[in-house]
Amino acid sequence: SEVDASLGPVLSRSIYKRGRSLYLKLGEEEIEYDAAFQLYLQTNLSNPHFRPEVAAQCTIINFIATERGLEEQLLAKVVELERKDLEDRLTSLAQS
Repeated sequence: SEVDASLGPVLSRSIYKRGRSLYLKLGEEEIEYDAAFQLYLQTNLSNPHFRPEVAAQCTIINFIATERGLEEQLLAKVVELERKDLEDRLTSLAQS
């Protein structure tokens, strides 16, 4: 997934102060910046990948994953590695 390059100054928070106001240069234009400004981007891609420099400038949240789901996945991995016999038993019970 690509984020438009024109958003670079916003993502990197390239804000500067002139007098009592904060500004952000967006393209060739200087825009007054509000400290309360927040930017939310969303995608309909199920598994988006961002360049490392973009990911480092943002907080990326996957709303599909839940805490309980992650706990179940982690527990399944631990059981698979530590107690293969239990994993096999669970698989056979699930198929019954």
